[in-house]
Parts: sequence; C-alpha cells; structure tokens
Amino acid sequence: MKTTIRAFQREFPRMRKLAAAGKTVIIEAEGQTFEFRARAANPSLLGCMKGRTNADRLKPGPIIPLEEWGDLAK
Repeated sequence: MKTTIRAFQREFPRMRKLAAAGKTVIIEAEGQTFEFRARAANPSLLGCMKGRTNADRLKPGPIIPLEEWGDLAK
C-alpha cells in the first residue's frame, strides 16, 4: 500500500494493523521512499535463512571426507 507521510501519521493505528497482517506500507515523502512492515518477534538462525537455500541439492553424507577427520572419525 502506498501513502504519504501525513496520511501515515494520521492513520498510524490502521497502518500498524496492516503491517502486523503482513502487508508492507510504502511511504513517499520529499522524494524519498520508506517501507513500514512488521518484524518477526524472535527470528531464529534458521528462520532468517528461510527461502534462501535449497537443501535438495546437498549431497548425502559429510562434506569433509572421513579420511580428513583424523581422530574425530573414530
């Protein structure tokens, strides 16, 4: 949703509800563009990587060959 800074300030409770619902509010002011959206409360390490990797292409087994593990392989 696009809006002006004045409308954003005036309708902030509504804009906050839109952001909480997953929408991005785009605010245009003085030739600049800003985005307002909700942030996840406690993103986990793996949660922040969601959608950025493709685990289907990973080879089964360890990445480092067992011969290079030394004493850790036993």
